[in-house]
Amino acid sequence: MRMKTESFLQMFAYLSRIAKEACGQQLQRYGVHAGQHYLLELLWETPEGLTVGEIAERLAVEAPSITRTVRRMSRQGLVEKHPHPTDARLVIVKLTTKGKALEPVIPQVISHVEEQMLAGLSEVERAFLMRLLKHMLQNLEDIPSAP
Repeated sequence: MRMKTESFLQMFAYLSRIAKEACGQQLQRYGVHAGQHYLLELLWETPEGLTVGEIAERLAVEAPSITRTVRRMSRQGLVEKHPHPTDARLVIVKLTTKGKALEPVIPQVISHVEEQMLAGLSEVERAFLMRLLKHMLQNLEDIPSAP
């Protein structure tokens, strides 16, 4: 480990960064950038497509960030934009054949990275860790927002 101090927040930030880098390196072999798999997974579940706003809401990300991601993935040939049937201001984002073809492989890549990260932990330890993480998340969600 390359950290000098070990506060919980620093450790989570470091773990998150390293996990994202590991996923990114593995996904790169398939022409997918780190983080794009979340959008792919969402569109695999909704083949009829979604608007940028719907994607942003479901992934809990700002719409401008999704717009940039969709633009990049469109250039990569993974998604395409279609006119919304009733609202000319909106577009429907759908997977291309290339994006659909990644469905069997990307989850395996992510699962492999996850297994590497959790190597050496028993099923009981993994379940306990997940329970702790969910508890910590709930604690943070319970913090009142600033006025």
